[in-house]
Amino acid sequence: MPPAADPRETALKSLTAWWADMGIEPDMPVSAPKPRPRVPEPAAKRSPPPAMQAAPATAAAARAAGFGEKAADEAEARKVAAKARTVAELKSAIESFDGSPLKRTARNTVFARGNPGSGLMIVGEAPGKDEDEQGEPFVGKSGQLLDRMFASIGLDRERDVYISNILNWRPPGNRNPTTEEIALALPFIERHIALVKPKLVVCVGGVSAQALLRASAGIMRLRGRWAEYSLKDQKFEPGEHIPALPIFHPAYLLRRPQEKKLAWRDLLMLQKRLEETG
Repeated sequence: MPPAADPRETALKSLTAWWADMGIEPDMPVSAPKPRPRVPEPAAKRSPPPAMQAAPATAAAARAAGFGEKAADEAEARKVAAKARTVAELKSAIESFDGSPLKRTARNTVFARGNPGSGLMIVGEAPGKDEDEQGEPFVGKSGQLLDRMFASIGLDRERDVYISNILNWRPPGNRNPTTEEIALALPFIERHIALVKPKLVVCVGGVSAQALLRASAGIMRLRGRWAEYSLKDQKFEPGEHIPALPIFHPAYLLRRPQEKKLAWRDLLMLQKRLEETG
């Protein structure tokens, strides 16, 4: 008879399997160290194997199972996001959520701007300095360029697009968000997309594309190709998806203006798809 399963190893495998589905590389081993072989006891003395333990669904359960604060905060984020029934409720829930350390260093919660009924949702990476100060996404130099990019194909920033970010709080120093910070933010942006249910999604930058599309490739390989964003929400049938187009982040184009010709091709692809979808 095989040795009884270690409940800590079973729970850890369940959690890391969920992380794999989220597209996050765990920074801990996938399984607990295997115990040394033991001499089998007589059948009469053997204890029955413990019950299988699923990955914790709440913050309290995560802490009790020994997964630590990060996993507990992720469980709480999923729970809080799932309760929101409208975009307004989600905004209030995010503003009240205290599980992200980024909130303690940010000046404002950055939620969204534009028209949620436009059918086109733009998802960037994280707020920058100007966004943190004003409390709106894409309002600095990058945002001004993004507005001009969309205007070049006839899209008005307030009427024709709805803009948000993967993260709602600025990482200090405008650094890239960590995998843990992205994991904590995903339940909120995924709920956001589910509530808006746009016809098309544009992933602005590599962080956005990799997080939403569960992709490992960089933005140079992802841009210019339509992909499918799978709706991750209990109100939708498994497999429901929204067409998604990864594009360069305008901050990248400000640093490398020679890439604007590729960005223009991507905009023309978006324009064509918008005309086809009506």
